[in-house]
Amino acid sequence: MFELKEQIASLRRLPTEDFYEYVLPYRSIPDFSLIDFSDVYAAFMNKYLSAINKDSLQEVVRRYNYVIGRTREFFPPYPYKEEVGYQELFFHGFHDCIPIANYGATILKACGIPSAVEFNVGYKSFQGRHYHAVVLDENKKWLAFNPESSCPQKDNSSFKTEDVLNIYRFMYSEQKDTPFFLEKEGEYIPDILDSPFIKDVTSHLMKTVSLTLPYKEYGNNNLAYLAAFNSGTPTGLIPVTWGSINRSDKRVTFSSVIPDRFYFPIYYTPFGKSRSFGNPFYLNKEGKMERVDIEGKLKNVNLIRKFPAKRWLAEKAERLIGTVILASNEPNFKECDTVGVISKTLLPYFQDIKLDMNKGPYQYYRIRTTKEFPHATISELEFITDARYGYKNVIPASPLPVLSPDDVLSVDKFDVRLMDAPLEQIKWKAEYDGNPQTSPGAYPTISFNLSKPQYVTKVRMMPLNADNGIVPGNQYELFYWKNGEWEKLLEQQPKFNHIAIEAHSGSFFWLRNITGGKEELPFYVDNNGDQRFIYP
Repeated sequence: MFELKEQIASLRRLPTEDFYEYVLPYRSIPDFSLIDFSDVYAAFMNKYLSAINKDSLQEVVRRYNYVIGRTREFFPPYPYKEEVGYQELFFHGFHDCIPIANYGATILKACGIPSAVEFNVGYKSFQGRHYHAVVLDENKKWLAFNPESSCPQKDNSSFKTEDVLNIYRFMYSEQKDTPFFLEKEGEYIPDILDSPFIKDVTSHLMKTVSLTLPYKEYGNNNLAYLAAFNSGTPTGLIPVTWGSINRSDKRVTFSSVIPDRFYFPIYYTPFGKSRSFGNPFYLNKEGKMERVDIEGKLKNVNLIRKFPAKRWLAEKAERLIGTVILASNEPNFKECDTVGVISKTLLPYFQDIKLDMNKGPYQYYRIRTTKEFPHATISELEFITDARYGYKNVIPASPLPVLSPDDVLSVDKFDVRLMDAPLEQIKWKAEYDGNPQTSPGAYPTISFNLSKPQYVTKVRMMPLNADNGIVPGNQYELFYWKNGEWEKLLEQQPKFNHIAIEAHSGSFFWLRNITGGKEELPFYVDNNGDQRFIYP
């Protein structure tokens, strides 16, 4: 490696300390299985890099990605239960981001490229975390990328930061400012931050601010934490950054806090139980705290979602406006009538579009989207007729949603679902598969072809959505935020599309669907008694 240092201009300019930290180490994640050493990685990859300029990080990573991708064409799915080393990358099938990042950074180190692995401790809206690699450019700027699938960009524009929480880099040397060294003897440290080899590097990818909060709790703790919500953990929380407590000033200072995030200030008991030392707050984009948990009057609240509607899906639903329902007695629709139109944004539930049957009945029906948006992003679709017509090719229709106790169950006893084929034969189609998260969006039309003319009085449809509304028959748990933890308030299996509760405005809740789905976010109750998610 020292010989290699003399051959590469950028390595010759690299400070010795950085060379020891980011080039010499033979693994990039300290507790990752040690199977091979740097000479093995260098023997594998260096021959493919001999003809390119190693001072060009983009060229080096592009060649690395190419080699791994082409080598994978020769191998079957991974056949082993145990780890075998970097050769795991050559096999088809799922590859976790941890070995991808570890082997990517370590192989690049062995070829003389200063590299490291970083991970985000979590996401502000979703479960999980992600590991990526970074390389050091000639301007001493760290550039993030995903080995095998992306290249480092000079402005880091390829790395999305809108939803990530604090980012930590794995180091080779001990980091004295970590909880591992700052803790009081016997103090509990959460597992994800209990390492002497992590360094908070969030500021190299996004804006961070320093934040000081009052701390009046008794005890011997040296550290307190800002936690974020995470439905994938047993406690519903994940600590994202730490702060040192100043007992004399009764304050705690956090040096690396990301704005536009919602935080729960907590500390830990010696037995690992979280406790609040302040109220939850939103840190706005300017780095100012906003409180939203001021308890007010008791309200009747109808819970209708466990996660906010996603903007990109709402935009798809809005772009369905102008979609028409055509009817014809000719299969080519040379002569056809427009019998219905989507005139307003569809909600993420079933709703009816009434059809004009003055010239009916018709044998062929077609839903045609607009030229501006030729995508049939309709997740569920039923063609409704009147049972009094006496048609034989019918089955029960799906009910319309009931979103509050004041709603009347909207059941027209004469509504039945008309079929152009047995349901089992057409369930492979996205619009008939019962899954709100799939649609025939690749196509501009959906056709419904009957064996003879029949009346269709309504089209019952649902736009593509993430299925995060209340699903009748699913099992739900509702939690209430109290003194640093989520306490269960109720468990219920709703009959309709809502859960009715009484709650004080400003109260914090977390609604969990035990039956299925992972997307959940806390919400508070506003002064009108409505759900307001922490991230709209």
